[in-house]
Amino acid sequence: MPTAVAIHADMPVCWRPEGLPSGANGTLLMRVIALLEAAPPHFDDDDSDEAIRWQAMEARLDLCIQLVGQLLIQHAPLSETCPVNITSEEITWRSASALAKGSVGAIGLYLSPQVPQPLWLPAEVSSCEPLGDAWSITAQYRGLDDELQDWLDKTIFRRHRREISERKRHAYDEDTDS
Repeated sequence: MPTAVAIHADMPVCWRPEGLPSGANGTLLMRVIALLEAAPPHFDDDDSDEAIRWQAMEARLDLCIQLVGQLLIQHAPLSETCPVNITSEEITWRSASALAKGSVGAIGLYLSPQVPQPLWLPAEVSSCEPLGDAWSITAQYRGLDDELQDWLDKTIFRRHRREISERKRHAYDEDTDS
């Protein structure tokens, strides 16, 4: 389902010419990121025993996620952060090195700083244009299963809505400051 909805962000991106790494489970990763992004607000105003237990559990999980993330980064440092534009069909990013049009591989997107594990998507480079001292590369996704495509679409839509909300909030703050 083509859409004009996109994510515009700065995030680590990497290209893997060998294709998808073994054991890559994009659907599971997208579910985890969605759960983390949809976490309920903190219960700071609620002093009930149940709220305190949930806060303690959340703190333990946050610590575990942080420790696992540190271990992952030690063994495989994150790629450099660059501007990206992600839609449900393609991704465009800035790279220090060119890729040949038609190159087939996998694109790794680090969608969440809380989970330093890339979402691997099979892709084919559709364009590579010079951009100053860098390259603007666009790759089309190839062969995503329906469930992963659905999760990708949901993530893009959710983040796009968040971008619009933040722009409106920023514009409102500027208007009230004047």
